[in-house]
Amino acid sequence: MTRYEKELIRMIGMRFGELAPQQLVEKLTRIGVIDITLCKVLTIREFVAALQKNGMKKIDAMWMASEQFACTYEYVRKCMYYYTDVNL
Repeated sequence: MTRYEKELIRMIGMRFGELAPQQLVEKLTRIGVIDITLCKVLTIREFVAALQKNGMKKIDAMWMASEQFACTYEYVRKCMYYYTDVNL
């Protein structure tokens, strides 16, 4: 863990330690610490991966994701192939 990460954790604990996890995420998103675009990418990638684990073909799972998240197939495709470093 870098010094920046350690300091960020310390500052968040001091300022927002009393917040519930959902409130903390909302607050950090609102002030710009959490990148909502990357959160969307991660959500789509995890959704597609879960469908694939259940036996669905990748392309079909990607179409389902576009329907689930009300976005275009091209956006899902971008999430799957452009943002390759976003994984749990």
